[in-house]
Amino acid sequence: MMGIARFSDQWIEQVRSAVDILEVIGRRVELRQTGKNYVGLCPFHSEKTPSFTVNPEKQFYHCFGCGRGGNVFNFVMAAENLSFPEAVVKLAQEKGIPVPELSPRDQRREQEREQLRQINQMAARYFYRNLRSPAGAQAQAYLDSRGISKELARDFFLGYALDAWDGLVAFLQSQGVDLKAAQAAGLVTQGKNGPIDRFRARLMFPICDHLGRFVGFGGRSLTDAHPKYLNTGQTAVFNKGQILYGLNWSKEEIKALDQVIIVEGYTDLISLFAAGQRNVVASLGTAFTSAHAHLLKRFCSQAVIAFDGDTAGQRAAWRGMEVLHAAGLQVRVASLPAGQDPDTFARSRGAEGVAAWLDRAQPFREYQIDRIISQHDVETREGKLAASTELVTLLAQLTSAVERDEYVRYAAERLGVREESLAAEVQQQLGIPRVSRVQNRRNVRSEAKRRVVPRLRLAAGEELREREVLRYLLQKPDLLKVVQQRGVTAEDFQHPEYRRVFISLSESVSDEQGTAVASRLLSLPAPAASWDECFTSFLADLKRRRLRKIEEKLSLLENDRKGFDVRMELYRLLKEYYGIHRDS
Repeated sequence: MMGIARFSDQWIEQVRSAVDILEVIGRRVELRQTGKNYVGLCPFHSEKTPSFTVNPEKQFYHCFGCGRGGNVFNFVMAAENLSFPEAVVKLAQEKGIPVPELSPRDQRREQEREQLRQINQMAARYFYRNLRSPAGAQAQAYLDSRGISKELARDFFLGYALDAWDGLVAFLQSQGVDLKAAQAAGLVTQGKNGPIDRFRARLMFPICDHLGRFVGFGGRSLTDAHPKYLNTGQTAVFNKGQILYGLNWSKEEIKALDQVIIVEGYTDLISLFAAGQRNVVASLGTAFTSAHAHLLKRFCSQAVIAFDGDTAGQRAAWRGMEVLHAAGLQVRVASLPAGQDPDTFARSRGAEGVAAWLDRAQPFREYQIDRIISQHDVETREGKLAASTELVTLLAQLTSAVERDEYVRYAAERLGVREESLAAEVQQQLGIPRVSRVQNRRNVRSEAKRRVVPRLRLAAGEELREREVLRYLLQKPDLLKVVQQRGVTAEDFQHPEYRRVFISLSESVSDEQGTAVASRLLSLPAPAASWDECFTSFLADLKRRRLRKIEEKLSLLENDRKGFDVRMELYRLLKEYYGIHRDS
């Protein structure tokens, strides 16, 4: 037989996506539809009442009689007595997907890794049965207290590790498992008198990789044992810096929505699932890594960080948002008050409260700026100076000049300082020479002599108001007629990106850059102000800009002595000037 590869995750995912689990299982099991699921007699044990269920939406099967379950690869392995690589190859060949070849060394390595995954899956079934036995009463009571129903516990394959030294050891031995391999899987450790269970008296959360293969566990102590949460140690198939809990269940929803919600813990994820948010992953309580970010980038372009509201959660969110941004994801932050976490919030507020909370998520740069300001008493001179020093450091790190200008405006408005002053400090931090006031006056006089009207600079808040008006127009195109009836044109949008979007909307033309900007604006949470408030503020800005522009032209014409043409221009400008006042 050909050498079987240590296949790349991308290739395995390609095979899995090409296969329909309902079709594969339907060849062996007669299935009938019941709601969203399909049921039939289990092919792995004798039964007269159907307990074998297939969920085509999640591409997952489970038997409530014998406890077997998994994805399409697990089924083919169990049904045809194949190893994981053999099952993948078989399905790939059925779909005409070319199979890569690798060396015998890589084949042996994959076989060893597959052995660890199989032992983890056996342990998961053992823990699963324990939870549903009389011995699991304490764990079941804990789940009840956390609002985790039996259905949720079943969906996430939750289990219980007995309060015994060798419960799992005895089970694995009865299944003919080499305990050295079980130790390599992180399930067994060496005690004074021989092998003992690593997890004891703990609620067990099986952890799968994004392909649905069992790679490790998280155990929550139900006694006074420390630590409260204990994860599988690093093994050949488990690395906390590369695995995201729940991605195997949520990846299809993440792809469909082009967005992932990131939480810290197991129960955070389960509670959000229960509240209807199924595009969630958890970082296993560890620091968010670039490997996590690049894994998510394969499934979506947008991420919402929803960590705990305490100081530790805020620090973790800060680190995570920078990592995600560096990987090229659009990042927002859903903040919670101190003392709250997504789990308790979801259970107390329900589906509508969770949806509203996530919709309010801020662009992460705004979150960073607001958090810096909140840590200082900006009503005092000292507090404002301290906050501005931190803000300048943050803003100077932004590599995009457009992004830097946008957030300098936002920070200045939030801090209550002149935009020009904050921009000057950022420029100084970047080593950009400052133009002296004398040189600036000379430049102004030179411009006046050339009778060139300088481009209007957006004041603090103006760009934000342009943005909010555009966001409403993107969401409700019918409002475009209202805007055009008030005489608004593309030239009235001073921000070049927003001008592109307005042109695309008003002229119905396709513009790749404008489309990208529009997509970014549509990904933001709903505007805080109403349409009338946003449009009124925008028109007030527009009035000020138009009047200022006319005043500048008038000042340039004031000393001009070129006769009739000048007088006509003065007359036209004055008429326009008073017309703006009259219309407003």
